[in-house]
Amino acid sequence: MAKPYNEMGRYGGVGIELILAMLLLGGLGHWLDGRYFGGHDYGMFIGGALGVAVGVRTLVQAAKRMQKDVEIAEAKDPQGSHWTVDETWLHKPDDVPGGKDTPPHDKPS
Repeated sequence: MAKPYNEMGRYGGVGIELILAMLLLGGLGHWLDGRYFGGHDYGMFIGGALGVAVGVRTLVQAAKRMQKDVEIAEAKDPQGSHWTVDETWLHKPDDVPGGKDTPPHDKPS
């Protein structure tokens, strides 16, 4: 799998791309409204909607790339995605105060 910083740069800008697409296309629509459409804000609405569509398309493409990267990483290291428990952190039954079967919170006072 790629280094974490590479992945952060690769996928971290997707939200910014969504916002920029909406702002830029909405701003272009606003400019077109003032210049050609008499200030009715139809162009801004259409530009904003196109910006949302372009941004969502970018999100979907990034999700597909991310899924492909995860599948490639799992193919290289099949055991890498499995959860493991460090056995040294577990309490053995004889380590529990109050006996083998009595948890510490059920111990009579």
